[in-house]
Amino acid sequence: MKRIFTFIIATLFVFSAGSLYAQKDTINPGHHAQVEHPSPADAAPAEAIPNLAKAAANPIANMISLPFQFNFNFGVGDYDRMQMVMNFQPVLPFKLNKTWNVITRTIIPVMKQPLNAETGNTWGVGNISFNTFFVPKVLGNGFFTYGFGPSLNIPTASAPELGGDAFGIGPTIVFLFMPGDFVVGATGAAWWSYKAPHGANGLNAMFAQMFATWNIKNGWFINSTPTFTANFNAPDGEQWVIPAGGGFGKVQHFGKHYPPIKFMLQYYTNLVAPTGAAKGSLIFQMVYLFPHKPKSTGK
Repeated sequence: MKRIFTFIIATLFVFSAGSLYAQKDTINPGHHAQVEHPSPADAAPAEAIPNLAKAAANPIANMISLPFQFNFNFGVGDYDRMQMVMNFQPVLPFKLNKTWNVITRTIIPVMKQPLNAETGNTWGVGNISFNTFFVPKVLGNGFFTYGFGPSLNIPTASAPELGGDAFGIGPTIVFLFMPGDFVVGATGAAWWSYKAPHGANGLNAMFAQMFATWNIKNGWFINSTPTFTANFNAPDGEQWVIPAGGGFGKVQHFGKHYPPIKFMLQYYTNLVAPTGAAKGSLIFQMVYLFPHKPKSTGK
């Protein structure tokens, strides 16, 4: 465990150090605001890669994963600055009973939010999203699976520029098809204010993400995972963000003592966005994969 922890910290440090060096401020930098599968670990690394790559494309796969997603959002605000968001998104599976698993997905954003000026930034943590999916263990031959449950928008932002202060709750759902080397599906959630502090803006928002992955060979894949968001409290014409794009990646083993990692690089351009929102985004993701059986919370 100590060796694995050191490996994760070392790989994150190498990437983060390079990112921070590349993001030094200038006068005009860039601103805004799966069914249960046999464990791939049971196979030899060469045989496990295709199965693991397919499982890694499944957002409700029966395995622990630790994604770190680095978002570089370009052309934000009046000064075309850059916003940086690092999302830590741990996914934890639990065995509920003989029929169902529970998959939890938490999104913790660490942000650099540039001020709407030539220089200056606000650093901190944004609002946390916590999602729980109830997932049936076996559906036919594994061609189709789905999950559903509650989603929480927790007002943990460390500064007003990093998120609102209303607590939101609503439903979340995911469904996907896995024919051959493909994983295709969609997920989404909606939130409404449960309790907002006096004077706070209420919450009426949603997101939907379409995902399509083609697993080629030797762990390589091509994918597109655009995320559409809406804030229904905003004025007409300022509510939606609709991106288009995609990218590629690879699942790589590093020996039996270290977890395999999924690497992914994508670029998206926003076809529709509110005034001052990012014009495009470069996304780099590292996902540490731990394909083990879920922890038991019941019989």
